[in-house]
Amino acid sequence: MSDPTPEPPLTALEQRWHEVAPPVSLDSARAMYEWMPKQRGGQLPWVDVPYDPQREQHWSDAARVADYVAHIPVGARWVLDVGPGDGWPALPVAYARPEVVVVGLDSPRRVATCEANARRLGIPNARFVAGDADALPFGDAAFDAVLASYSLEEAAEPEAVLRELARVLRPGGALRAAYQDWRLPAPEVETVLLPDGERRGERVLLYSYVRRIADPALERRYILALPSEGPAASLHTDGLVAASAAPRAFGETLLEAGSPLGAPLLERLAPHALASMCVEMRRWTTAWLVEALHEAGFREARGTVHPGDLARRAGRELIAGATAEHLGGSFEAVAGALGRATGRLDGDAMVEAVR
Repeated sequence: MSDPTPEPPLTALEQRWHEVAPPVSLDSARAMYEWMPKQRGGQLPWVDVPYDPQREQHWSDAARVADYVAHIPVGARWVLDVGPGDGWPALPVAYARPEVVVVGLDSPRRVATCEANARRLGIPNARFVAGDADALPFGDAAFDAVLASYSLEEAAEPEAVLRELARVLRPGGALRAAYQDWRLPAPEVETVLLPDGERRGERVLLYSYVRRIADPALERRYILALPSEGPAASLHTDGLVAASAAPRAFGETLLEAGSPLGAPLLERLAPHALASMCVEMRRWTTAWLVEALHEAGFREARGTVHPGDLARRAGRELIAGATAEHLGGSFEAVAGALGRATGRLDGDAMVEAVR
């Protein structure tokens, strides 16, 4: 692999952040996911809410579960899900393959949530372990398959994670991973986000500024944790109102030049901050990931289409044609068939690899 390109200088907002709220550098689990009350706001398909044929995202998720299941080798007994969040895809995969033990690895808070969801859903063959993907707490060749959904790229050193995945997979074991293929619409994209959070059972508010850079491919995310009452709460609400009228990018609010959601809001929120954090994550393209998997010890690796994207489009057409509402109990079968039929087609949106 080539040496990384030197990082670009800080933006004006980054410089101001370091001045008024000096951040602590953390990994993504401790700076982001330990503050998250629920993945997707407690509306995770299958895990939190039943599948709904009238929702495009549910078509995507059901197809992706079928794709993950199809990539587990015949006769497999142990499957690792790296970064299941609140239990996806670990829990629906474990339900679909009751003869397999699915082990999910995530941060302590997410592990507790996964375990609670497994108990609620009555899934005995799912287990969850707290740990880091770049130092997996498992023996060599312990798993028959590894699954990952938008989690591998959360590591500060992805090559170390890939080497660990190769180590814990048995020879002939399979990896199936979804991730963000780093294709930005501009050399840089800046966004902000104003979600709710939770820490030690107490509600907090979060203000996040994200800088996405095309070259070198990286994402830098700054986060302020704020009290849920008082002046900070009022400022947070004002920010949400302003954000609702602004353009969107990557599911967040696009930060345009002169926006009140940038330095003006940061400077007003900083005196109330409970914590200030920064996470830097390298990003990649599918071609980079395929090459890195080979270097990590995988004998085969290639890009495929994203079956969830294709299923989403199919669901959109069925919903528009008022066909989806008549599927009833056949929804999972139809979405699953789409996932199994398309998941191995050549593309550059997901990868499959063999140890």
